[in-house]
Amino acid sequence: MVLCNSNNETKLYDEIKNMPFDSIQNKDFANDNSVLRISEKEQKAFLPYKYKEIEEIYNNSKDLFSSTNDVIEKLYILPLSNFKHSVFSRFREAFNLITRKEKGSIITALDLGLELMFKYDLNPIIIAACRNLDELDIYLDCLENNELYDFKCFDIQFEVCPVND
Repeated sequence: MVLCNSNNETKLYDEIKNMPFDSIQNKDFANDNSVLRISEKEQKAFLPYKYKEIEEIYNNSKDLFSSTNDVIEKLYILPLSNFKHSVFSRFREAFNLITRKEKGSIITALDLGLELMFKYDLNPIIIAACRNLDELDIYLDCLENNELYDFKCFDIQFEVCPVND
């Protein structure tokens, strides 16, 4: 099931989803993406982003990226193998959220990493998709209260391969 906030996002998402990966890098994505798509079939996680942030990253790091699409490909499309060991992945993603996105202290990052490390109902990809600590806090509140339908920061879509009996 695809959950998107608008018809434009649905159309863009469908266009991206059905496109071969090679042609994604040639496409100009001058739109926001509010869907976290975790694709077992493609073995990739497609993180949500604001295009304004993509442009800012590109403009501040032109020596690292060849285009805004290159930013998306390198920073917002992640292999699922990065999250293979979920306990360590939760710690790492929480640590990175505090140190890289929030520019917080290592002590705070260690504290959050240790707190979330053994939270088995939390997918580490969700932490990676959160743009800031507020989004993560909202998600954790919704998760704790079993009200994930109230999480509005971004939509989450899991694409799983069919099971052979």
